[in-house]
Amino acid sequence: MTNKLDAAIAQHSGPIGLMTHTVAGYPDWPTCTQLVHTMAQCGVRVMEIQIPFTDPLADGPTIMAANQAALDAGVRPEDALRWAQQMGRELPEVAFLIMTYANIPYAMGLEQFLTCCKEAGIQGVILPDLPVDEAEGAYAQAARHHGLHPVLVVSPDTPTTRLDQILPQASGLLYTTLKVGITGASAHIASAALDYLRSLRQRTRLPIAAGFGISHPQHVAGLRGFADLAVVGSHVLNLLQRGGLAEVRSFLHACLS
Repeated sequence: MTNKLDAAIAQHSGPIGLMTHTVAGYPDWPTCTQLVHTMAQCGVRVMEIQIPFTDPLADGPTIMAANQAALDAGVRPEDALRWAQQMGRELPEVAFLIMTYANIPYAMGLEQFLTCCKEAGIQGVILPDLPVDEAEGAYAQAARHHGLHPVLVVSPDTPTTRLDQILPQASGLLYTTLKVGITGASAHIASAALDYLRSLRQRTRLPIAAGFGISHPQHVAGLRGFADLAVVGSHVLNLLQRGGLAEVRSFLHACLS
């Protein structure tokens, strides 16, 4: 199965692309919309849109705070999906992925959730806390049935036997963390993380998106040859809070130059 995500990754002209992360409705809808447009103008072609959730267990303090602020402002899953559809119409060159936690699709009903994502023009879904062998699952198969890539998440501590279960079900790209734990900016990328990426590359033909801790253009440059996409989430929101869209733009241009 292929969709716009495959094209967005294949058409990237540089040695490594960026995949950015935004929390729907944060800090407000106009700024969130401007942020997505700014990222697209800088050359970002793959973006995660997070549906706000009360207990984002894989996320660090920056994204946790953004989730809570969006929830406090009344952002609901249907609002996030409606806005994602709007972004897809305004930015047809960008592949959008929905990221959230399993409670939301199970509260909606998994089939209904996937149908809504498809109708919103989404290309893939990231549910980091949903095991691929979840009882009554077949999530990956169901996602592909709706034309959506099930973007599965692995980490350096994922056992080989577990990878053997995950990799055949992954589609579109494989999202891997560079460290064990939660999202958030880091001072550097450990050499062990690069060794891990090298071994992961030998196990799959899927494009690899690597994240958790990327906060400098040098981090992105250091992933060239190891990953296809560098995932930047917390740092973009930190920059937005600190210096607004101009600082985000400067950072992204430095990463993609």
